[in-house]
Amino acid sequence: MANIEDYILWRGDLTVAQAPFNNVDNLILSNLVYLIFKDIVPELANTKPTILNKITGLFKQYNSSENQYITIHDAIADMNIQTEGKHRVRVDKDAEMAVKLANSKRFGNMKLMYYVDKYDEDIETQFAAFTVIMEDNTAYIAFRGTDTSLVGWKEDFNMSFMDKVPAQAEALKYLQTVSSLINIPLRIGGHSKGGNLAVYSALHIDKSVKDRIIKVYNNDGPGFKSSILETAEYKAIQDKIDTIVPQTSIIGMLLEHEEEYIVIKSNETLIMQHDPYSWQVMGPDFIKMEGTTSSSQLIDTTLRQWINDMTIEQREQFIDLIWEVMGATKAKSFPEMAESLFANAVKIGKKINQLDDKSKDILSTALSMLIKSAKNALMEGFK
Repeated sequence: MANIEDYILWRGDLTVAQAPFNNVDNLILSNLVYLIFKDIVPELANTKPTILNKITGLFKQYNSSENQYITIHDAIADMNIQTEGKHRVRVDKDAEMAVKLANSKRFGNMKLMYYVDKYDEDIETQFAAFTVIMEDNTAYIAFRGTDTSLVGWKEDFNMSFMDKVPAQAEALKYLQTVSSLINIPLRIGGHSKGGNLAVYSALHIDKSVKDRIIKVYNNDGPGFKSSILETAEYKAIQDKIDTIVPQTSIIGMLLEHEEEYIVIKSNETLIMQHDPYSWQVMGPDFIKMEGTTSSSQLIDTTLRQWINDMTIEQREQFIDLIWEVMGATKAKSFPEMAESLFANAVKIGKKINQLDDKSKDILSTALSMLIKSAKNALMEGFK
């Protein structure tokens, strides 16, 4: 079965002006933003609109100054990704895909600009984004999903009890700034947490910018607290949201969604279906399924009930405790933790034993509620 790499080889000889932008193009660009482009793609902080820009709302600096953008081809070449550039990729497949993108007519000449990459342990945030200008005179704003850092994943879990996490605030600020610099139609997207950021920024942006948005892509990203889905801002953008999930989605089922899903086929199982390289492609689109699998629905029901049964305070206490326990390993990322898995497991066990009675009770209560939710979901499945 074909995936996004095969798609690049098949459709790579046609620009988006010749063959319209589609769902697969969206996933490719939302995956590309996982690469680290620091010191390669011009950063947003170094770009300021002129007085004329502010008056007219037009900003064409990316056309008039080559210092304001770099093509995908040149960005990948500057990485020298096949040799010393490996530290810039998330997985080896990213390097292979990047080379194919750079050498394709469809993606190679797309302009990358307005790069932002932030990581802050103190406020528990991990955020990155760039803007792509395409030959059809539209822009795609891509938000990076969660990387392998523990801080990035902690921020994801914070969404279960916070009305707004720092990355969501950064995404809205990014969209506000970029939309003021380029007055062209916009597409916004991301994979995993990046999809959530895309939706969040679109639903909170001014109406004048909302009207310029062609589509918002949430590629297997978590939803929101139900209170957000009931707002007028969300209703105003709902019809423009495409939420794409694999048939056994887990990450994409987290929290609440109001919009309908586009369910697609993956050649992996369970959580590994979150990998965008596993999503199956036929021609210019994904292979669609009628709905999510029973496994996905069971996990969704279990997690949804578990979260809903806990108070906001219980969610916050449980998540903070889990990260406090993992902090005993001193690891900054999951790969770093996995390097000494046994030793880190011992450290985590010792940390749990050292917790006070109240903290142990918080962990025990939350885990008991999870088991209860799983049992209830199983019973519902048998009815």
